[in-house]
Amino acid sequence: MSCFWVTYYALDPQRKYRLNNGNFARKTVIYELVAYVTPLVLIVLGFVFSGKIKQIFHKLYRIDYKMNYLSTNYTNHRRHKLVIVSYTTIHTCIYLVIITLHFLANPASLLSIVLTIRYELYMVVFCAECLAVLWLVWIRFTKLGTVFRMYFPTTPTSGGFLTTTAPGHTAETAVCSEKEQLTVLRQIKILHDKLNDVVELVNYCFSVQITFCVGLCFVIGVVCSFGLFRAFIYRNELFYMGVLNFIWYMYYLFFVLFFIAVGSKITREGKRIGVLVHKAINCSTSTAVINELNIFSQQLLHRSPVITCGLFVYDWTLLYTMIGATATYLIILIQFDVSFPNLVNVNGTATSPGV
Repeated sequence: MSCFWVTYYALDPQRKYRLNNGNFARKTVIYELVAYVTPLVLIVLGFVFSGKIKQIFHKLYRIDYKMNYLSTNYTNHRRHKLVIVSYTTIHTCIYLVIITLHFLANPASLLSIVLTIRYELYMVVFCAECLAVLWLVWIRFTKLGTVFRMYFPTTPTSGGFLTTTAPGHTAETAVCSEKEQLTVLRQIKILHDKLNDVVELVNYCFSVQITFCVGLCFVIGVVCSFGLFRAFIYRNELFYMGVLNFIWYMYYLFFVLFFIAVGSKITREGKRIGVLVHKAINCSTSTAVINELNIFSQQLLHRSPVITCGLFVYDWTLLYTMIGATATYLIILIQFDVSFPNLVNVNGTATSPGV
């Protein structure tokens, strides 16, 4: 939101003549009100969904506890904590660098600096929380697929071991009895169902907030891309601000790309488990195991993990849609801009000698 208002003033060629009127004061009040209200809204939403968020982590802990009995590759929670802390630290450092460059280029009051920093830090913490939960869910789906490969062959071979090929690595799976396969498969079906329950809780708790971030990124993308166009065309004193505001857009887009990337990975991992199930059906010789695998295949068909807000799915299709919509609105703004004389050039011509 701060980037939107800064870009608005940067794109206004007569902003120097508007600083002393009431219009600028009203917009400043609106910006400060948004900067105050947004953290309060995030805090209230966090309090409202606190019970559901606790359920998410409780379910993930129970899934890890049961999955450790099926695999010798235990979940490294310390590594997960290190990754989350490192991600938050890097994002915070990037934000501080950008905000420093911004206020060096456009000095503001101490109150505006404090409000902007507080607003953006709340956004960093919130986005880190959403991304951490999505990333943890994706790790569990990946591990569930690894557990399935350990007990069910995907390529028919002979000998004491069955070789299964996975993307990027090859694993050897010991042959187990029909009874062991049936027992493990029932556990895998239960774990998959619980992971889908976690996905539904994530959609319920974070869909509104993530949609807000996506919408904000779209608006900023249109405005900042138009500002960058004007900066390169007119080459006036606002050139540096236009480039800096586009860097702000890249910063917000970074969050959305993470949402889309992790959401796509979750959906793709769910589909990959379905592919493994059908390969296991082709390689199995036990009728009982094949029947259980068919039931599991139906479960995968009816309950596939999808990160969505109800309006659209968070996958790469959403990014392509945003790029297309941004290009459409940008073309419209450019057409309006080139259809009317530039106010800066008009003012300069009016005050030039000999006119």
